[in-house]
Amino acid sequence: MLDQVFRAERATPLVTVLDGHPHTLAFQATVNCVPVSSLGVTRFGQSGSLEDVYRHHGLDADSIVRAALDLTK
Repeated sequence: MLDQVFRAERATPLVTVLDGHPHTLAFQATVNCVPVSSLGVTRFGQSGSLEDVYRHHGLDADSIVRAALDLTK
């Protein structure tokens, strides 16, 4: 099934984003041995608006774009 989702001929760097621990999705990059940036929550207990908490953990749109650009340098 992974070969169908992550076809080798379309292999590119991968940014994974999860409102959970970043290692949860990191395995996906091993399917085609591509560079990965795994974004997620490594410390729990923060409170605030969803936008503020996502920014704190680097899960906001700017952080995701920055991670993708870092992988393509």
